[in-house]
Amino acid sequence: MRWIKPFIIIISFLLFSCEIVEPELNNPLDTEANAEKGINPPALVFSPSSVSTSIGGNAILRVYAMEVTGVAGIHAKIQYDNTKLVVSSVSPGTFFNSTQPPIFIYEDNAGVLDIFTFYMGSDKTKDGTGDVALITFRPTLAGQSQVQFTDESELVDPNDQPITINGLGTGVVNAQ
Repeated sequence: MRWIKPFIIIISFLLFSCEIVEPELNNPLDTEANAEKGINPPALVFSPSSVSTSIGGNAILRVYAMEVTGVAGIHAKIQYDNTKLVVSSVSPGTFFNSTQPPIFIYEDNAGVLDIFTFYMGSDKTKDGTGDVALITFRPTLAGQSQVQFTDESELVDPNDQPITINGLGTGVVNAQ
């Protein structure tokens, strides 16, 4: 019986000393969270929306088409600070994958990255949410750098007619 009192004290201490912490989830593809930022689908966003690395390290951002319908082509025009960031590589995402790979072209011009990709599947268009491209930035200076889509970004249907984009996300690269 002597052990019951210490046992109750230890159990009580453990129960009352533990704190339940709810994690803060940062999902850039969360429609409700994006709506609070004024980004409603169809949209182009970055995932993750913020990435940290060291100077000379790699900061990888994915370009996502969010809740799109009837898309045959995407032009993502991305502006970044070329005094702080260098584009190391750009590669196609999986959104336009089919039996035939998408046409994928990019051009990097001193702070403006143009990505052009076109769906080559037999059904001619793609719907849904998916990654369009993977961009690897290399920070050259410490600090925070914003990466953002310009208003010249566009979604097009198979007849090259524009599809309205309701939201353009931003990304941040933190270099230390």
